[in-house]
Parts: sequence; C-alpha cells; structure tokens
Amino acid sequence: MNRQQNYIQENKSALFDWVVFIVSISLGFVFPTFKHFVISPAFSYCIVAALLLYTIGSWLKHLPLCQRLMQTGKSPEHFFLLLFPAIGHWLIFFIVALLSEYQVRKILGLMSANGQDTSDGLFSFSSIIFATFITWLVFRSKEKVKGADRFSATYLFRRELVADIFITASVSILSFAFWEKGIIALLAARHNAAATDVGFMFLFLSIAYIFFYLPLRYLFLIEDHSSWQTWKRLLLIFVFLLIRSLFEMINF
Repeated sequence: MNRQQNYIQENKSALFDWVVFIVSISLGFVFPTFKHFVISPAFSYCIVAALLLYTIGSWLKHLPLCQRLMQTGKSPEHFFLLLFPAIGHWLIFFIVALLSEYQVRKILGLMSANGQDTSDGLFSFSSIIFATFITWLVFRSKEKVKGADRFSATYLFRRELVADIFITASVSILSFAFWEKGIIALLAARHNAAATDVGFMFLFLSIAYIFFYLPLRYLFLIEDHSSWQTWKRLLLIFVFLLIRSLFEMINF
C-alpha cells in the first residue's frame, strides 16, 4: 500500500468526523430553518439518498473491514456498550424510513392519482423491517468472509474508500436533518433560557450525542474506539455543539 493509501487509512476517521460536522453546519446556510428544509422538494430526495448511500456503503465496507480486523487481531464483538449504539441505530433508521415514506411510495407507484396512499399501512411495517435489516448489516459479526482472499489489497482499499465516501455523505445529511435542524433547533426554541437550563441542555445533548452520532459512526468506532485521539476529537466536536446550543438558547 503506497503512502497516499496509508495516509487515508490512518486519517479516515478524523476526516469522517470533520467532514460530517462541517457539511452539516454548511447546509444550515442553505436551509435556515427546519421548515425551509421540510417544505423543500429536496427534503424527501435527501432522506432517500441518505438511506441508499448508507445501506450501500455499509455493505461495501463489510468485506475490507473484516479482512483488516482479522489481520490486526481486533475483536469488535467485545466493543463496550454495544447494545446502546445498536438501539440508537435502529431508532434512527426507523425514523428515517418513516420520513422517506412519501417519496418511496411515489417511486414504487403506491400513490393513487389523487395522491392518496394505496399501501394499506404496509409501509409502516416495512420501516420496522428495514431498520432491523440495516442495523444487522452494520452490527453483524465481523468475522473473516469466505473467499475474501482472492481480492487484492488495492481492490479492498478502493472498495472501502467508496464505502467511506457513501457513509460520510449519508451521515452528513442525517446529521443536518436530526442534529442541526432537529435537536439544536429544539433547544434554540427555549429563548432566554435560565442558568438552571444549562444543566438540562448538557444532559440532553450528551444523551442525544451518544444515541445519535456514535451509532452512525460505529463502523469507524470499531477500529478507533481505543484511541485517545478519537475521544478528544469527539469531545471537541461535542463542546462546539454545546457552546453553539448555549448561544442559541440564551439568544444573544
């Protein structure tokens, strides 16, 4: 593996975190409020695109990730608090699947001529199945894949690079929709907040950060959860979000 590939491999987690953070904030200039985002024709397309990119990216990443874990001897099965990110991951994609309902029905031809739903509630059940499937796709056992040895290191690198780009793009969209225009917007609605609200905000953001961002980062966290640099970077991003939310609440 050449120097450029080594650099990308060693820094992909940091690139993922900062790209997601910057893109999420930048999209806020395009859609100033949650209302602007929801009423935009781009809303349903963005959600569906995020679903497809994340699903494809997770599938593509499985093979090279398993190969590397086998070579390095890391054991993701013992990754701490696995249940919490799995639950958070399922909830995220259940909500995302519901939000994509209208656009998916149009694509599948499940809307009548007058715009009425013709799926008889099937989509709600399908959302549960999809959320379960994508959570299994991400959190399934990372054992050696049979026949993987026939793939070259260059192929595995390029396959994972495409996967990482897809996952980063998807999580950037989801972070904007859920974090930037969801959680932070909800806190911003508490104008002129009292000092006692700061403790509530810290607790609320901490829980949301653990149950929202970390699950979407799981495929990277498998390998870098033991790195102190990872947690310092995640803490720094969390502090940025905390300060930004505080300014929104106090309404300077």
